[in-house]
Amino acid sequence: MIDLHIHSNISVDGELPIEEILELAEKKGVKAISLTDHNSALAHVVIEHINKDKYFSGKVISGAEIDACEDGLTFELLAYNFDVHPVQDWLYKKFGTVSSRQKTIRDKLMKLCEEKGFKIDKNYPWEPKSEFAHINVYNNLIFFSENKKRFGINIVDGSDFYRNSTSNKNFALYMDMSFLWGSVDEINQIIHKNKGVTSLAHTFGYSKDLDTDKLLKLCVEKGVDGIEVYHPKHSQEQKEFLLKFCKKHNLLITGGSDFHKKENEADFGYVKNDNLLELSR
Repeated sequence: MIDLHIHSNISVDGELPIEEILELAEKKGVKAISLTDHNSALAHVVIEHINKDKYFSGKVISGAEIDACEDGLTFELLAYNFDVHPVQDWLYKKFGTVSSRQKTIRDKLMKLCEEKGFKIDKNYPWEPKSEFAHINVYNNLIFFSENKKRFGINIVDGSDFYRNSTSNKNFALYMDMSFLWGSVDEINQIIHKNKGVTSLAHTFGYSKDLDTDKLLKLCVEKGVDGIEVYHPKHSQEQKEFLLKFCKKHNLLITGGSDFHKKENEADFGYVKNDNLLELSR
């Protein structure tokens, strides 16, 4: 049993500190894990400075989940098995801290709202270390009934606001994230240079309007090494489709629970196939 997609409290939406994640992996009998925080490999720097074996007897593979924007598509690439320090240095220079990154996004979104004539409260409270910018702006916007009438898209919640709305070119508040997110070439270059591999995260977990075939084709053409086949939100049919796709294109097969909070503990150690530990060709 392994889990190659786990978020610690270094991620905005993560809950548990690294030590508790390691203890949970030991409790669950997981053989190998990868902490894949958003645009950060800091967890693996921390693990170098604690007694890992005190908490977890299994293998820890370096990892990160990196935001990408390419050809009008917004998605994430998982990176694995890389040299931690040069990659973390690049991630910090590229994406900044959690707070600075979310502030940059929120400022741009707030300005966009004003430009498009949406009513917005400039003094709306926000804690960047614990709330995504998109969720905060969404909660701000829906406070005013006139904004809801203008959306024109059925927005379920704040996270949906990012996936299905601001990433949708037909939405009034569409925002091209290439000003901050990395290109596939850029991400591949730094990860491959530092002996790692990349994998497309949760293929079917993006906007309902995202062209999955286009995304998969782009990843193959751009040299992404693998696909996250095993994910709790993928149906059996979707997993089988992705397995065939990986075999056809000689891609690595990865998987994980996408663990964020204690309430997701049932999914922890999601992948039963230990053979997926072969993260190199």
